[in-house]
Amino acid sequence: MKKMLKLIICIVILLFAVAGRFYYSVYASEYQCKLINNNNLKLDSFSNLRIGSYNIKSLNYGKESLEDFNNDINGLDLDIICLQEVDKNAYRSDNYDMLKEMAEANGYSYYHFYSTMWILDGHYGLGILSKYPVIEVSSKLLPNSLFKEPRILTKTKIAFGNKEVDIYNTHLTYENNDFRISQMDFVKEQIDFNNYAILAGDFNSFGMNGDFEIDGINSINSEKEYMTFRDFAAPDDIFYSDKFVVKEKGAIVSSFSDHNLLYTELAF
Repeated sequence: MKKMLKLIICIVILLFAVAGRFYYSVYASEYQCKLINNNNLKLDSFSNLRIGSYNIKSLNYGKESLEDFNNDINGLDLDIICLQEVDKNAYRSDNYDMLKEMAEANGYSYYHFYSTMWILDGHYGLGILSKYPVIEVSSKLLPNSLFKEPRILTKTKIAFGNKEVDIYNTHLTYENNDFRISQMDFVKEQIDFNNYAILAGDFNSFGMNGDFEIDGINSINSEKEYMTFRDFAAPDDIFYSDKFVVKEKGAIVSSFSDHNLLYTELAF
């Protein structure tokens, strides 16, 4: 009887895992762009684009670090910020929409949340803040083990004057190097750098190998110049097509996260 009960419990857990993974896949295909304040739209400056990448560690699961985030980005004048480890209306993070409050506090007209998983009344995933119009959003699931945290590649198409720029964001697994390499290979296949394309994210690439480089494509942290994880590793990076020229780049030491903020200014 006990063996039968254990078997039933295992089957139920497996069904929940499979159903959950399917749910994430379906949820990730549903999008809704949100415009906050039309007065904040930047429509008159189209020469340079300032973009940042920031793993915010779910703002330490509460509102206390929201002000720290606001202070960290203050003065950088970033047009776009790609965010990793974002909570939305989650019980563990005081049930509030992190992305919405970050956008409203810092004058970002557009924001979008990309869910990767459900976490007790809310969701967890990636996000983007933009001062330029968002005209299209999508995401794709990356290869991963069925029982591990789902990972995605997001694509946000923005209107930049008479050009369209594709902004990609991702957060690769840290648990299994083989899956991490497979995920990066998938990312490489999905992005057309012949267009105006930028890829930002936390690649969890703590080694100095070439698996997390993209042939013929430059990035601002390819030489591991900026230690973005606890001052001893550089897993965060921003790749860009050769249609851009780097005018400025740098990193800001985080006041709350275990990752630092990486940013660059790209000229057309």
